[in-house]
Amino acid sequence: MNPIMTCYCRAFQLVFRLAMPLMPYREPERLEGIQALPPLLDRLGICSVLLVTDRPLREAGVTKTLEALLAQSGIRCTAYDGTRANPTVQNVEDAREQYLAGGCQGLIAFGGGSSMDCAKAVGARIAYPKRSVNQLKGLLRVLRPLPPLIAIPTT
Repeated sequence: MNPIMTCYCRAFQLVFRLAMPLMPYREPERLEGIQALPPLLDRLGICSVLLVTDRPLREAGVTKTLEALLAQSGIRCTAYDGTRANPTVQNVEDAREQYLAGGCQGLIAFGGGSSMDCAKAVGARIAYPKRSVNQLKGLLRVLRPLPPLIAIPTT
């Protein structure tokens, strides 16, 4: 590698290493089961969520327990099940439209990495409504807080 490029890369890494402790990261909270979701959502003041998943999981009935639990707790749940493997910009925009139409206040990503990636991108679009997904790509492009995001991995 070119010595100038090597110096640049090392300097870049050093700056990030020094800046990391100063970044305003939220500490994730680990829940022991979906039964802990309603109290968490209540504590956050959330009464409506967008469930981001994929069609095969929803058609197989895997999300039914979660949807029923949310309904029992009085939490409105709008489901977006159009997520594809490697979500597209159109997936993100469609889910964002459902989020806004449903008056949602938080996101639940249910499934594999694609559902979680789609939900994160929806959160970024909610935080930055005037920017496109492509404008939000890259390091340190999304600095505003996202809506609360709960990830339920199935893999």
